[in-house]
Amino acid sequence: MYVALFTVSLILALALSLTIAWISREAIDSILRRFVEDTVVRDGFVKYIRFAIVVVGIAGGTRVRALQEYISASSWNKTAMEQALTQEVWVMEMYRTAIGTLEALVLLLLVCIFLALIAPVVVRMLNAKPAKDLGQKNLPNSERPLTPSR
Repeated sequence: MYVALFTVSLILALALSLTIAWISREAIDSILRRFVEDTVVRDGFVKYIRFAIVVVGIAGGTRVRALQEYISASSWNKTAMEQALTQEVWVMEMYRTAIGTLEALVLLLLVCIFLALIAPVVVRMLNAKPAKDLGQKNLPNSERPLTPSR
């Protein structure tokens, strides 16, 4: 029975993750279009981020601990554990799966958004050219500092 609960939990986490990855595909592509010119590289990033969404969603939603406890339990305790799997427990586990999946995906997408907000600043800093004359070009001759010439 725990194997069935784990399987249903895995399927629910997979379905939620795939749905979020499908919904966010246009937003991810439009954000990356601003920073990555090459379409091949951009498409690779989009696929990687969508894959990460699925993996993080499944990892955050499925509760392997309950299955491990069932597998490692002694034979006399397994029957009591299976009897404890009531309809209420199934509903609560599905709720935990949905919330865990969405919570993990929110954290992942917040990190992606944070990096997307920081990226323009980094690009601007990399493209900034240092001032060579330090503004002395615009000073009149009388206000320019004296430098010895040899």
